[in-house]
Amino acid sequence: MLILQVFAPAMGQKSPSPFTMKAIALMQMSGLDYQLKPGDPRKGPKQKLPVLIDGSKSIPDSTHILAHLKSMHGFDPDKNLTPEQLAIAEAFRRMIEEHLYWVLVHSRWVENGDKIRDSFFASVPAFMRKFIFNMIVKKVKANLYGQGMGRHTPKEIYAFGATDLQAIADYLGDKPFFFGDAPTSVDATIFGMLDSIIVPPLETELKRSALAHSTLKSYHQRMSDHIKLAEL
Repeated sequence: MLILQVFAPAMGQKSPSPFTMKAIALMQMSGLDYQLKPGDPRKGPKQKLPVLIDGSKSIPDSTHILAHLKSMHGFDPDKNLTPEQLAIAEAFRRMIEEHLYWVLVHSRWVENGDKIRDSFFASVPAFMRKFIFNMIVKKVKANLYGQGMGRHTPKEIYAFGATDLQAIADYLGDKPFFFGDAPTSVDATIFGMLDSIIVPPLETELKRSALAHSTLKSYHQRMSDHIKLAEL
């Protein structure tokens, strides 16, 4: 049986990462028999989650997991897309995973550090929790600065996020899913990000920007219903 290793549930999410939620959505869309299990990123092939275990193979990264599902299990949610649609999907995926993602990182780890610490590190003894968390936040801030997002003011960072969300909402329009009546892989990407922005009980400017779009709110619910997220 296929096993999908993800971060354990936290902050109201099945897994508190846009990438693990994307992988969960893909597995649900595939209809393949699989088990969802908490994983330890430190033990993964690339020290990250999600990881798909398929027999003796361990496939890290949500994009590589999709490629594996296509090549080894015949699941291709993009088989009916045109070359133009595939190009658009790739552009949106990169915007979401390589730009909007860093706005999410800032909103969580920099602006809501205390809540993240108490949620993600609840099992760590209290006397060690703050010390360990501060070390991680220092690394997160360095990553944000190296990527470039951390060089901007909070107002500028959230403006980037609002623009990205506006682009998603504008292209989605009144369609049920991104390219029409059936979800494709980019819907899993968008859903994973929206779930990570909307569901956690964090009051951030990024969340307010997302909820300002009724299109995105209804889309998130529609995707949740489609992949039967509540049944997991």
